[in-house]
Amino acid sequence: MQYKMFKTTQYVLGNGSIEKLGEYIDKKIAFVVDEGIMRALELDKMIFDNMLKEANYKIVCNMKAEPHMYMLETPINEIRKFEPDVIVGIGGGSVMDTAKALWLFYELPDYDWEKATKAYEVEPFPGKAELIVVPTTSGTGSETTGCAVIKDEHKKKRMILSDEIIPDLAIMDFDLLKSLPSGNIVFSGTDALAHALEAGVSKLASTMVRMQCIQAAVTIIKELPKSVRGDMEAREKMHVAATMAGAGINNSITGMAHGMDQAGGDFGKPHGLMTGLLLPYTMEYLIPQPVYEEVADQLQITGSSEEKQKKLVKRIWEMYEEIQMPLTLKETGISEQEYLDKIPSYIKAASKDANIMFAPRELAEEELNNLYRSFYYGK
Repeated sequence: MQYKMFKTTQYVLGNGSIEKLGEYIDKKIAFVVDEGIMRALELDKMIFDNMLKEANYKIVCNMKAEPHMYMLETPINEIRKFEPDVIVGIGGGSVMDTAKALWLFYELPDYDWEKATKAYEVEPFPGKAELIVVPTTSGTGSETTGCAVIKDEHKKKRMILSDEIIPDLAIMDFDLLKSLPSGNIVFSGTDALAHALEAGVSKLASTMVRMQCIQAAVTIIKELPKSVRGDMEAREKMHVAATMAGAGINNSITGMAHGMDQAGGDFGKPHGLMTGLLLPYTMEYLIPQPVYEEVADQLQITGSSEEKQKKLVKRIWEMYEEIQMPLTLKETGISEQEYLDKIPSYIKAASKDANIMFAPRELAEEELNNLYRSFYYGK
């Protein structure tokens, strides 16, 4: 008998839902934050000066950028010394991934990075603490996944993959979305779209994953431009759609855009920019896919099956132009010759990447080469 589990976190949703943290005033709380975001949203005053003023808490890590292993050495020691009952991560994907990594090394003090990054081999946590995350952006889906991305000394992505690091609770407070900068909304939103459309077409997708990802993709395509323009109702819908897409990848996998985004690390480009930009190119390569047709149908795109899917890709390109998303890697300022020189190594890496292996079509080296070139120059 074949069966599939669907795993995700618990959620508290709605305006002002961050007040849920007040229920933990009697606990020992370790905070992982981006202090710039905390100040911008005045969360430092709300939480530390009011809600948890009398609590025993400590900020063990201020993560302002994508986490690297060396950045976590001191925070790992800090959290072990503090011995919290609760770990709270407030911020974007980098903060939440950091909180997950610190949780692991606190729960399992004998672990090193080599053990931590063996996919799905992390042993059960003894239960010293629970993890609560408060996403302040709408895109990574980290609040619902058993994945944490940390860069090594070579600036290459390394992943902790384990159901043990799925957060216990995600607080989805829509009030925190009011002052999001447009660039953040664009890149995180297109990353969420990639999550939805890649998880939905993966060989690993279950019926529940496909249905959830289809609805997330439809919502993102409808609401992302309005969210960029400041529509708060659209931002609420994007926040929910992004976490739905995150649950999709947590129960499936990402796909070609994520498996072919190596240039992001080499040239210092944001993850969401890379995956979002690559997505329509990879979608066009994968047509036909029933998931694409269902998304097109819900968007009232007409034509034959193949026509609808091609029009869906065109619709995404048009949305990108509307929200001022770059359409080629050349537009992002990446050096042409440096990029072209790296393509052979990118092909080698992509050929071994699980995201590529579980995509619904196999790719030969020549096809990978053509795609990498199209990413830079356009179609």
